[in-house]
Amino acid sequence: MATDSDPRVKRLERATRRLADAESEFNAALLDLLQNGPHGSQQTATQITGMNRDTLRRRVRAAEQEGAAA
Repeated sequence: MATDSDPRVKRLERATRRLADAESEFNAALLDLLQNGPHGSQQTATQITGMNRDTLRRRVRAAEQEGAAA
């Protein structure tokens, strides 16, 4: 059984923090592109992320609400 001092546990904790940081950075970059990008940036974001328009809009709304709450 793994304990808190187990290096595998610490590695997983670090990876989880990096993943959360990367998701925050992704959301910020996506929001910036969609709000401040050139004409057609939504289409570009759709191509890059593979998300459809509705999914992008939901993701942006969630990021905006999260930013407003902070």
